[in-house]
Amino acid sequence: MAEKGTICVIFSDFKNDFNDGYVLGIQKQANALGYRTVTFSMPQLSELYTNAEEAVFELIDFDRYDGVIFSERSFAAHRNLILPIETAIRKKCHVPVVVIGESDITPNVVQLDMADKFAQIAKHLIDEHGCKTIYCLGGVKNTPDSRIDSFQTVMQAHNLACDDRTMLYGGYWIQGAELLAKELAFHERPLPDAVMCLNDEIAYALIKNLFRFGIRVPDDVLVTGFAGSHLADNGALSITTFPADTQECGCTAMAMLHGLLTGTYPQTLPTKTLSLITGESCGCGKKPSEHVSALLDTLQKTETAEMEFRNARIEEKLYKIQSMTDFSLFVKNHKYLIRDQISVGVNCMGRGAKDAVCVYLKDYLINGENVPFRAQNIYPDIFSFGAIQNVHVLPLVFDTQIYGFMTIGYAEEKVFTILAKQFAKYLAIGLEILSVRQAAPSLSVQPMLPDTTPVELSTADNLKSSAYILVVKNNGMHKIPIDNVLYFESSNKRVYAFTKTAKMEVKQRLVEIEPEVSERNFLRISKSILANMSKIIGYEPEDDRTLSATLINKEVIRVSRKYATAFIEMWSQNAD
Repeated sequence: MAEKGTICVIFSDFKNDFNDGYVLGIQKQANALGYRTVTFSMPQLSELYTNAEEAVFELIDFDRYDGVIFSERSFAAHRNLILPIETAIRKKCHVPVVVIGESDITPNVVQLDMADKFAQIAKHLIDEHGCKTIYCLGGVKNTPDSRIDSFQTVMQAHNLACDDRTMLYGGYWIQGAELLAKELAFHERPLPDAVMCLNDEIAYALIKNLFRFGIRVPDDVLVTGFAGSHLADNGALSITTFPADTQECGCTAMAMLHGLLTGTYPQTLPTKTLSLITGESCGCGKKPSEHVSALLDTLQKTETAEMEFRNARIEEKLYKIQSMTDFSLFVKNHKYLIRDQISVGVNCMGRGAKDAVCVYLKDYLINGENVPFRAQNIYPDIFSFGAIQNVHVLPLVFDTQIYGFMTIGYAEEKVFTILAKQFAKYLAIGLEILSVRQAAPSLSVQPMLPDTTPVELSTADNLKSSAYILVVKNNGMHKIPIDNVLYFESSNKRVYAFTKTAKMEVKQRLVEIEPEVSERNFLRISKSILANMSKIIGYEPEDDRTLSATLINKEVIRVSRKYATAFIEMWSQNAD
């Protein structure tokens, strides 16, 4: 099908349950209608951190697109961001706009059908479980919400109480759940038969806090959520919920935009039929584990640690490290991310020093000593303080290269955590980046905690700085040979490496890559492209004095007029 145009899709955060469904529906419907989509998104690392989305979205060149789809629902935690983004759209956008949610800028609005689905949860509690007293938790008083309206309608139809005693607002985040759990625990509010929460996040938070106060779900009270998010299947106590039809909503939004552009409104693509998902939180399904409270505590620790890890923006900071002093400060400033430790040290030693480090610690532990000991008694250049009961040594490994070791001291029995392993891997990546930037056969390492004799990275395993490039692949960092890269391109403030079969992001700027690859037959051929001249099989001049260069995979890239002369000269040298 011929391409009809390009659609701009604007979301605050792509990686959450609602937006994933929206985008999938939009893209499916757009592909079926012959449109291309470009999605703009910024990661919300927590409910308090916005990454200044409004500033990013103000930079969008709306003239490049034929239509816009904007989701105000993705800003539920940051309602104050909706107005500046909608203002930017109003000022700069001259094409049709469709909004998912609510809008003051356009009458073209698509909303989720939540009323009937929320009503089915209420009917399930009343008809299947005989609930008489049900609280509705979430939302903002005097603010329209179809879920609240449908709850009130069902309760009134069954002649059940539905007033200020059962309508518990508190917004759309977890604070209302925390407050309700305290009120129930201290008998400030009667314990109901069930609590219906407006989303799964609220339900999950309520269940965790109820167990903390000794109120069991579903034995003492039933709890339900809404939207079918990943939290409903949390591994401790599955939550009864009803999935939101986000994919259908995305399809409808795209179909509406197509109608605004063409005057013809197509039938939306069929989507999966949704139904009530019953879980352990309402007493349906299997009996909950006897250890729900312990499981919830473990999940809470994991969630807190992961949020701290994400908010630290480790990857972004690693690429700013210019020296071993920077690296040392990075370790000191971020070792708090390793949970429950009382000391963390890093030795930047190569593979040749591995045996000496491990044997020393191994000998001490094999002797059978299990009483607390002072850190400086075993390895004074690793620990700075504290009585260490257990020592964990993690190698700093990246792409089979060992850059050194991270040693963690714990005051009690601990096992390796996922975040400790991730931290060690990031440190290895940081050392690899530093070795490439310094382009030296060895790195002089400054002591990180107490004063010790500096050590050097082993030169035997140090890769030549220009032989490999770090790329993001399958959500992880990998090293690929630079000779495999056809060209590097900068686009939308990101840099990508293109091979015969893949496009991978590079976490360096083009100006940083250029000196690293210049000795390997790479040449800048435009403001945004560095090309591997050994991968170019020919070129043709164009009428505007630019050149069209053909790569070995038959892809054609453009050589700008400014760089055409240098390109021809280097091409001639290679041909000779």
